Amino acid sequence: MDVRPWEYATFAPSGHTCSACLRPVQRLDRCLRGEIPRQSGGPVTLYRHIDCANPQRPSAPSRLTG
Repeated sequence: MDVRPWEYATFAPSGHTCSACLRPVQRLDRCLRGEIPRQSGGPVTLYRHIDCANPQRPSAPSRLTG
């Protein structure tokens, strides 16, 4: 099993939600793409905002606001 949870930075297709903050990923939001295995069927693709993946970044939004 690959231990890297996030494969690469990209732009998510419309309709996806950030797996960390649970907010919709907008069309031009940079995000990280990852996959998790499932027992039945293929893996599930996840997207996470760059700032949510690294909350120590100065530009990261507070999860307590908005």
